[in-house]
Parts: sequence; structure tokens; C-alpha cells
Amino acid sequence: MKWSWVTIREYLFYLLIFSLPWQTRWIIRDPYLGGEVWEYGRISLYGWDILLVILVVINLPLLWQTIKNVKTQSADWRTKFKVDCHCEESRQAGRRGNLMAQFTRLLRFTRNDFFIIFLLLLLLSLTSILWSGDRLLAMVWSLRLLEGGLLWLLFLAIKPKLKYIFVSLVAAGVIQALWGIWQFLSQSTFANKWLGVAIHPLTQGGTSVVLTEAGRWLRAYAGQVHPNVLGGLLIVTCLVTVWLYFNRHREEGGKTDRRGDLWRLLRFARNDSFFLWLYIIQLVGLFFTFSRGAWLALFLTLGLWWWNNKRSVIARSEATTQSHQIATPLPPIEGSARNDSLGVIVIVTIFVFIILGSIYWQPTMGRIFGGSKLEQQSIEDRAGSVKESSSLLEQVWWKGTGMGNYTYVLSQHNPGLKAWYYQPVHNIFLLVLTELGVIGLLLFLWLLWVRLKIKPFLIHNSLFIIPIIIISLFDHYWWTVPSMFLLFWLIMAVGNPQKTNTP
Repeated sequence: MKWSWVTIREYLFYLLIFSLPWQTRWIIRDPYLGGEVWEYGRISLYGWDILLVILVVINLPLLWQTIKNVKTQSADWRTKFKVDCHCEESRQAGRRGNLMAQFTRLLRFTRNDFFIIFLLLLLLSLTSILWSGDRLLAMVWSLRLLEGGLLWLLFLAIKPKLKYIFVSLVAAGVIQALWGIWQFLSQSTFANKWLGVAIHPLTQGGTSVVLTEAGRWLRAYAGQVHPNVLGGLLIVTCLVTVWLYFNRHREEGGKTDRRGDLWRLLRFARNDSFFLWLYIIQLVGLFFTFSRGAWLALFLTLGLWWWNNKRSVIARSEATTQSHQIATPLPPIEGSARNDSLGVIVIVTIFVFIILGSIYWQPTMGRIFGGSKLEQQSIEDRAGSVKESSSLLEQVWWKGTGMGNYTYVLSQHNPGLKAWYYQPVHNIFLLVLTELGVIGLLLFLWLLWVRLKIKPFLIHNSLFIIPIIIISLFDHYWWTVPSMFLLFWLIMAVGNPQKTNTP
């Protein structure tokens, strides 16, 4: 393999993607509330933070060139004005054009809806520092939002191959899944500062468990801060594996690019069973998280995509039947093989859940029906967090508490409690509304709409954003856990309409 500067920065990008699920960090600020560590007030520098900064620094010229070269649907406003209008105002605009030459390219770049909406959201986040109770925390989370934008720019500038990005995610996901499977089967965890993980004793309060008549069952954490977070991560990596599985089918049916160096490493695995086994491993890890939101998101997403593919195949079949072009043989219906493959994925998913649910039926039924005291307490806590959010919104609905300041303001309204009590509301849309106000929520919803309207059922575009939206109705970690926050913006970047290297 010939190493070049282009190759190095591309593989550094893949390394960044692989490192996202890992929690290795240097804790800069470790605040306490009620005698306990206030996790949502911690300020940390993660390993992938450093890697992202390195990528931005070494790619500064490329990033600037990307800003200048991004193509838009609209023509440059000055050129259009000169062509369409030959009046005195046009000549005056031409004279003023020299003063505006430096930011004309930037203006053209901001015609990209996603970019301009993101800039407005970032500006609002930075402005919220002014009225935040914990200004340092608001500044740090605004920088995290900036990191998301920089990741998107790097994606546009480097133009990485989707299959390499997905291989990196799957590699990390399989490791996390195997780790989680071991935790559940052994019902034990360990602490390691280099991996950024803490021990979660089965008998200790605060550990996520499923309580049944047979006792307490430890839910799988792997290297994440909570089993639900692991569930969200494995949702993404499972769907990424599905993408690789289908891409494998497409390569078998057509021309295969055999020049990819990273792809060559997987030549031994160029068969369906390899990707199916990877999918099953991650699916088992996902099951052992006992994350109901992640389970629901997986089944709804696969079902929605299967329904869309089925509808597409039926429509094309009817169009073919009505066609009068019978002089030449008709080609196979495009998408039929992919729909059959999706059927295999759905069957495998149902089969794995039935088998594991039968073996571990007590914790499974406990999570599904929520009959235990812990499950009832969890439901009451979530309902209570919505009421707390509504109470805060009565005072700050128009401007918000400030980026990342939800739990800080909550501690000011209800002082003297333990740190674990101060939890963000388990709904991202309410959380964004409470932290950034009405304008922030509208900008966030606008971003999701711009992202979702781009071929909404295409697997590498919106198959990943759909489960995030579903989970966001029941949890907050896509907005409050730094690694998942950056993964969210990576998913937003993958579905961006700009041209990228796809297999």
C-alpha cells in the first residue's frame, strides 16, 4: 500500500470514528453535589477530542477549500443580479462587490440549509453562555456542538468512503457487544481508568439492574456509562452491519471495487455468514442491555424499511407488467434481492430475541411489562422529570437555562439532594427546549427535517436517524453523553446531500 498524506488523514478519520465509543478521558473538573460526584457537571477531555483537533489542524487548508467549493442549488447572488438587471442599482452593487469579495464564498456556502441552520444553533448556544448559571459548563457544551460541525466539515473535506466508516463503527460495536455479553453472563464488571469505566456492583444502589423474583440481573454496560447508552450505540452499529450486508450483495451482483486497502483485509469474509454473525453478536449485546427504547427503535426501523422496500418492489413489478416493451428480455426487478435479504435480517432478529427471551424470560418479561418496584420507580422518575422540565419552562421557555445547564438549574430549584437525583428530562426535544428555548428547539427540529427529507428511507441516509428520533422520545443521552453527542453529528453528516465517496 502506498501511503500518502491523503491516505493518512483519511485513515485518521476512520480511527476517530472507531474511537468514539471509548470513554478514555482526563477529568478536568470534578464537581460535587450533596456529597456525590455531579456527573453532568463534569468537564473532561476525551481521547477522540484530541484526535479531532489534530485532524482539524492538519486539514485547515482543505477545510477552507471545502468552504469555497461547496456547490449549491442557487447561483451566486451577485452574478444573478448582474445578468438579470442592467440598472443603476446593478452598477452600484458591482462597485460594492469589491468590499464583499472576502465573504462571498462564505455566503454561497451558507446557502446549504444544513450549514446555515447549524450556524444559527451554534450561535444561540454560544449566546446562552451569557445567562447560564454555570458559564464554564455552557461554554464546554457549546464547544462540543462546534465539534459536531467540525466533524461534518471534515466529512465533506476528506470525502471518506462510507463502507470504511461503517467498518470502523462495526469493529467498535462488536468489541462493545462482546464486552457487554461477558458482563451479563458473568454478572460482574471491572474498573479501568484507561478505558474510562467504573465498577458497577450488582448489589449496590444506582447500578442498572432488572429486578425479578429470582433476584437482581445486571444489565450490560460494556464501556458505556449506562446500559441504555450501550443500547443506542449498538442500534447504530447493528444497522451499519445491515448496510454492509446489503452492500456485499450489491458487489456480488455487479462490479466489485477490489482496490480498497481496508476492504482487502476482509477478503476472507466476503460471504453473507460473516456479516450475519457480526450482526448476531451485536444483536445479543443489544438484548442484554435490556433497553426497551433501543429494542423498540430496532424493530420499528427494520419494519419501516422492509415495508418501504416491499412497496417499492410491488410498484416496480406493476410498472413492468404494464410495460409494452417485450422485444428484449426484462432485467430483474431492482431491489428485490435486497428486500429478500432484509427479510433474512428481520427473521434473524426475531429468532434471536425469541431464543434469548425464552432463556431469560424473567428479566425479559420484567422489562417489557414493568411489574417490579424498580420498573415502577423508573416510570415514575421519568414522569417526574417531565413535570420538573415543565416547571423550569414556565420561567425560561423563551431563552432556556443555557447549553448543558439543565441539571445545574434543577439543583438550584431543589437544593440539598444527592447528585444522582438531578437527571436531565428523558426526552431530547423537551431538553433542547429547556436549555435553548423555543428558538433552539425550532432550529433543532429544522435540522432534523432537513436531514430526514433527503431520501428518507435510503439506508445510508435516514435509516440511522429514524431510531435516534424514536429513542429521543424516551431518553436524553444523544444530547448529554459527549461520545453519543458526537456520534449523533456523524450520523447527521453521513446523510448530508453533498457528494461523497460511496461504494
